[in-house]
Amino acid sequence: MIHTRMTLAEAFQHVAAQHPDREALVCGETRLTYGQLAQRITSLAHGLTELGIAQGDRVALLLRNCPEFIISFFALAEMGAVSVLLNPQLRRRQLDHILRECEPVAVVTSATPGMAEAVQTVRDVQRELPVLRYIIFTEGGAETERRLEELMASTVPASYSPPPVTSDTLATLLYTSGTTGMPKGAMHTHRGLIAPVVASLKLREMWIKRPSLQTATRMAKVLARYGPRLLKAAGRQQVFLSPVGLYAIAGVEVMLQALLMGDKLVLMPRFHPIELLQLVEKERVTILVAVPMALSVLMRLKDLDHYDTSSLLICGTGSAPCPPELAREVRRRLGCAMHIGFGTTELAGGIAATSLEDSDERQTETVGRPLPGMEIKIVDDQGRELPPGEVGELLCRSESVMLGYYRAPEATAEVVNDEGWYHTGDLAVMDEQGYLRIVGRKKDLIIRGGQNIYPAEIEGYLQSHEKIKEAAVVGVPAAVGGEAVWAFIILEEDAEMTAEEVLEYCRAGLEAYKIPNQVRFVPDFPRSAMGKPQKFKLREMAGSSTGNRGR
Repeated sequence: MIHTRMTLAEAFQHVAAQHPDREALVCGETRLTYGQLAQRITSLAHGLTELGIAQGDRVALLLRNCPEFIISFFALAEMGAVSVLLNPQLRRRQLDHILRECEPVAVVTSATPGMAEAVQTVRDVQRELPVLRYIIFTEGGAETERRLEELMASTVPASYSPPPVTSDTLATLLYTSGTTGMPKGAMHTHRGLIAPVVASLKLREMWIKRPSLQTATRMAKVLARYGPRLLKAAGRQQVFLSPVGLYAIAGVEVMLQALLMGDKLVLMPRFHPIELLQLVEKERVTILVAVPMALSVLMRLKDLDHYDTSSLLICGTGSAPCPPELAREVRRRLGCAMHIGFGTTELAGGIAATSLEDSDERQTETVGRPLPGMEIKIVDDQGRELPPGEVGELLCRSESVMLGYYRAPEATAEVVNDEGWYHTGDLAVMDEQGYLRIVGRKKDLIIRGGQNIYPAEIEGYLQSHEKIKEAAVVGVPAAVGGEAVWAFIILEEDAEMTAEEVLEYCRAGLEAYKIPNQVRFVPDFPRSAMGKPQKFKLREMAGSSTGNRGR
């Protein structure tokens, strides 16, 4: 059993030693066992050491989902180096900013189609940043440039020994998604990254083993709902499938949960709904993890029912609010449990999640209860803890809380207090049984006529309309004080709708004070690296907007 006193390398090697011949990773034509993956990780760690990369050095991984990402991540962990995980779709300005801030000694990337701008940015920065000595390519690049494959092919001598690394050693820099501006680098130790995995292991103990007499009563209702699927999955290696980018905390968490639990991880370089369904069918996937937008695309497929998804036990989602209507549709169409989780980059992943035991209502309308080892409380503006049923800011304390933002102590002090509590900035309410509902962002709270309005509620209601694909609601200063409510809407493909129709729909199901003042139809939102709407930019758009409502 893994624990938080282990390093990432120790935890992986522990699993690999137990199951050397078990399949660990599938990506395209590549299929690797735990033994093969462990051998490549150690070979690359030795190759990078021979290149001159040392403990504490930062190495950026600028890659789409691929085996090389995972091998590099664990190799750097074994060396005691720090991996900097970067979205290959970052715009030049953001990528330039991050590289200059974190000053990596190397960047591992790929010169494949779609990566040209990112690679050129790295080359440009390298000319002005002496510390950036190497650009290492997994594919493409000039013949004279370094190849990851060559470094991974190095023979590891018997005398090779990685430097001493502890669970409190800095392991990675995870850059925030930048919904309110330029990304910040959250520093996480080995312990911090493993803590959510240990918590999830405890959550899975109920169903990962075959039901016993002692758990029969507890399991009865779960077996009644998921009987054949649960019995086929229990006691066996699980199969994870995820198109979520490994550069993001959600992707990191899926990678670590799968590989540190001895399961099989099926990677998709990019999301494609048909390819995803084909993989579910071919690999007999039991746990699918995708963002709500991807699930929404799946649910709109006309031939969804043509694919065999009967192996699915759990569909996990997070990274953005999941409308209850979408969660219910996934439950109905795929027949599996919905695990909606809540977490942040600063918390190294999930801190709360629904489970197989939860009712349909709780699986679709809450983010579950706190995971084992996670302390949670809801506080008011003065920091006083609130009782169940009252809305306030969600605070969390656990081993997974970041060390701080890289080179930003003032920004760190704004969100982590002296007692180690992380202020999420999210508004939430907890019921008597400990189930959490996220109602919005504290900064997004709209005050209109003395009433508090939570944009997430309006967005969820709007997205329940069959013609509305996505909605984002923001508050804009009003001429007579308070705020006006603006709704930005993306319609489904080929759908037509007027602003008045949107308002009529709102009048039918929302209180009068929650009905938007303005409706704007847009082809897309300005988005963060994780695809979340950047509401500060939407507010700017609203502030500079002129003309009639709905245009």
